[in-house]
Amino acid sequence: MPSEFGSFQDEIYADRLPQSRVDLFPQEAGIVGLAVARKGGIGLALDDGRVAVGDLAAPAELVPVEVHDGVSLSFAPGPQGGFVSGGDDGRAALIGGDGKITELVAPGKEWVGAVTTSAASCLIALGTAKTLRVFDAAGKALGAAPPAGSTIAALAFNPKGKRIAVAHYGGVTLWWSGGLTGTPKPLNWKGSHIAATWSPDGRFVVTGTQDKELHGWRVEDEVDMRMSGYSAKVKSFAWSADERWLACAGSPSVTCWDFSGKGPMGRPPHQFGGSEEYLATHVASHPKLPIVAAAFEDGRIEMGRFGVEGQVLLKEVGGGLPTGLAWSPDGGKLVMSTEDGELFIVDLDDLKVAASPKKR
Repeated sequence: MPSEFGSFQDEIYADRLPQSRVDLFPQEAGIVGLAVARKGGIGLALDDGRVAVGDLAAPAELVPVEVHDGVSLSFAPGPQGGFVSGGDDGRAALIGGDGKITELVAPGKEWVGAVTTSAASCLIALGTAKTLRVFDAAGKALGAAPPAGSTIAALAFNPKGKRIAVAHYGGVTLWWSGGLTGTPKPLNWKGSHIAATWSPDGRFVVTGTQDKELHGWRVEDEVDMRMSGYSAKVKSFAWSADERWLACAGSPSVTCWDFSGKGPMGRPPHQFGGSEEYLATHVASHPKLPIVAAAFEDGRIEMGRFGVEGQVLLKEVGGGLPTGLAWSPDGGKLVMSTEDGELFIVDLDDLKVAASPKKR
């Protein structure tokens, strides 16, 4: 999409060049999940079932703890600190920043394939096969919904943490989270929905589908929308700090949809970065600035500004397939993990951009 503004490279290199530095912290095993806690700790789900936790300021000193007899399938920051992990052994656990484990679900036959948490309501939601379960921040079980018609693939809280979007085959079901009482609201669309996100203003629910598309609903009137053209299944979303844009991986370039006004219907997306050969696997929006970072299959990390042409390279090719990408809560550090067990931290303490991009 042509931009009415100058390029992002011009803006960021003119007088605000970030003093970026990339540091590598190899781990003892491959990394399948990455999360940065809301208070700044870091957690890594390792491919041998352990979870390594510690301080983001001391990434060489992470402490691994035994959690799963298998591998973690779902991993997220806890609602009040720490991390939540669900595994193929059926166990789900809350892991404190000090490594203390609080068991949510004992090991069993139903794998835990979906986890999400809400800092606003201090709740944890799990998808154990076809069953939605909700817990408080201390790990107390609050309720379980009747089994869905198919396996739960993804979960997303609304901004207040009062509702949960449950993605499955055939669409999404919206539940009220407090005890899972009340009548659920179905949002139907054909096919398998494998990822889900709820817009920060609460107006839209968007899913990634098995058919390499996005599907979205405006919650107030259930008007739905379809966004196609992806090269792979979209599993990584990121909303901009100003709540206007939704950035998505799944293509050689990063695709950003404008959800201002009536939404993205009829508008072309803004795209930046990448190459024809390697896809973006993960995206992460800066917590305060109008920029988004993307990790690619070849190990590169690029950064762009929503609605502005161009990108800057933060990390060169190499390091293995990315498995996670996240900013620190203050936006001073960007963290990427890989399946080869490498943890890269990009230090961007000097990063600044103008509130409004420069016009031509």
